[in-house]
Amino acid sequence: MAPSKRLTTCSALAPLALGLAVALVSTPPAWAQVQVQSLAAPDLFSAPAAETGLSADLWKDASPGVAQDALPKLAAKPLSPATAGLARRVLSTGAHAPAGMGDDPELGATRALALIALGEAKGADAVLDRAPGVAASAPLSMAAAEAALMTGADDKACKIGEALSADRGGPYWLRLRAFCQAIGDQHDAAQLTLSLAVQQTKDADYARLMNALLSGAPAGAANLRNGVNYALSRKLGLDLSSAAAVASAAPALKPPPKPVEVAADLTAAQAQVLAALRAAKGLAAFTDAAKASLPAIAALAGADAPLEDPVLLARAALAAGDAATARAIRGKLTGDSVPGATTQDLALLDATLAAAEGRKDGQVLDGLIERGLQGGAKSPAQPAALILAAFGAPMDAEARARFATFDPGKSAATAGRLAVLDDAAAAGRQGEAALLALSIAADAGPSGPGPVDRARLVRALLKAGLETDARAFAVEGLLALQVK
Repeated sequence: MAPSKRLTTCSALAPLALGLAVALVSTPPAWAQVQVQSLAAPDLFSAPAAETGLSADLWKDASPGVAQDALPKLAAKPLSPATAGLARRVLSTGAHAPAGMGDDPELGATRALALIALGEAKGADAVLDRAPGVAASAPLSMAAAEAALMTGADDKACKIGEALSADRGGPYWLRLRAFCQAIGDQHDAAQLTLSLAVQQTKDADYARLMNALLSGAPAGAANLRNGVNYALSRKLGLDLSSAAAVASAAPALKPPPKPVEVAADLTAAQAQVLAALRAAKGLAAFTDAAKASLPAIAALAGADAPLEDPVLLARAALAAGDAATARAIRGKLTGDSVPGATTQDLALLDATLAAAEGRKDGQVLDGLIERGLQGGAKSPAQPAALILAAFGAPMDAEARARFATFDPGKSAATAGRLAVLDDAAAAGRQGEAALLALSIAADAGPSGPGPVDRARLVRALLKAGLETDARAFAVEGLLALQVK
């Protein structure tokens, strides 16, 4: 190319080159536009124990004082099935806690111990594997050691005890250390530590099992009161399913009820199931029997054979969490004559089904109100109507007037706690609302709260977005009115 043409071409390209240069200088690269956000440091509530479907904002704005009140109850008190279900859900959720709650070792340990007590030792073990400051805290380390022992990780528990840097001389650590020394073939050291442990704590079963491990003497029955005794019983090869072992078992170590085998003869299966359900005393025992019997109940619901006590079988299906089977049984019941059931029984069953399905069924509520008016103050239909009304079913003018005359009992919860529960639910403080509901329910014992407080809990849990748990509390309360 001639020099003049090259100059002409370069002159023509100069503005384009200048424009590209300006663009490159004025437009930052894509990586420069990314804003770096620092992640919150892990705290004692941020690690999940299981997938629960609840939000990572669960603990947003929750009061540490409310947690300090509720969590110890969940670790120490027997809970109703619905209370235990809500406790497992919220405590298994991984969500950053507000200041003053997520960095409190006592609260973190109590969360883990509550999970263990609720049968979630594996989940607690996973949580504590990721928790900060375990070795510096005796409560956190104890929870971690118990979780490890209950999941069969004896060596891990021993390492947790060795790593502890505070309060190593407590009774728990002496018991664990003696066990660890024994399984590590340090028999003389184990014997000395055992002597110290026996002086500090009165646990005849632990002493019996440790002496058997060290001397080879007869060990007697297995003991499942805690993780250390469970580990000793395992190490000695004792029968962990014996009646004595099960009777001593902590909730986390109780074996699940054995399912009833579905016999080829459905008549025999029905007789077996009904006998088990009728023998159950209290709602918790009835729920266990219902879960064990559910496969047989489902088979009976799908068969053409007549049902001897269909309402009881439907109640059991609902107690076991199978609304579809209960609905199938209810669909077979037509007319006013149902074996073993009154019209009030059917009204209560319909209410329990509506609650299990989360239906705002005005017709079912009207039926309950009518039965409650006919039966008077002692009729279970009155408290049942109060619980079902918490779902917001519509009532006409006449039904409202009748409902207003009902007096199904008094509240056992403090007025202040109920007021804060309502406020937490309305403000969307979901974790705090759950903890307040759990505190009220735990105080009520293994049968759960009475109808007045239960209706308040159901309404608050619904408003807080915890519909699954609201349904469970409503179903449990309605079943409690039917199960003798």
